[in-house]
Amino acid sequence: MEYTFESKPGTTGFILCCQCGTQIEPNPSNMCVACLRTQVDITEGIPKQGVLYFCRNCERYLQPPNHWVAAQLESRELLSVCLKKLGGGLKTVRLIDAGFVWTEPHSQRIKTKLTVQKEVLNGAVLQQVFVVEFIVKNHMCDDCHRVEAKDFWRACVQIRQKVKLNLLSRITCVTIATEWRLKISGEPVYKLDRR
Repeated sequence: MEYTFESKPGTTGFILCCQCGTQIEPNPSNMCVACLRTQVDITEGIPKQGVLYFCRNCERYLQPPNHWVAAQLESRELLSVCLKKLGGGLKTVRLIDAGFVWTEPHSQRIKTKLTVQKEVLNGAVLQQVFVVEFIVKNHMCDDCHRVEAKDFWRACVQIRQKVKLNLLSRITCVTIATEWRLKISGEPVYKLDRR
């Protein structure tokens, strides 16, 4: 004698979780969500703390290796700097959502809340929310450092030709000059860039 079971279309069977024995719908890992979260940490390669360098004079943040970005607190630009600071850890997961967690502005802390997804154990997709804390450290940028040292020019061009229309030559060069210093035999022009 043989028993046959007819299953109705649209109904699924249930299995027991291989870790805790809870009745669940079948999935590729045969584990419930709680057991799957305890077994697998998808945020393993992502740092939970970081350091952001902030220039107080020009109010810009350092985006490595040597680029300073002007950004207000809780802005898209600052969120972009924070995510790039996490580096290669985000390459192994899929970023779903990112936002700021409010902190006191004077606390020198910036907290970002990230939601990530990753496929684990035979195709099961796990989603996790976690917070990354950044400590803001004050560091003067190169441009502000040069201004403070009164050495902010990058090129010095000296005009050595003596002309009768000295005022006319000054007016033509004033668009590229940042500072004039008179010399006996000519006029040096200090420029901010080398162009």
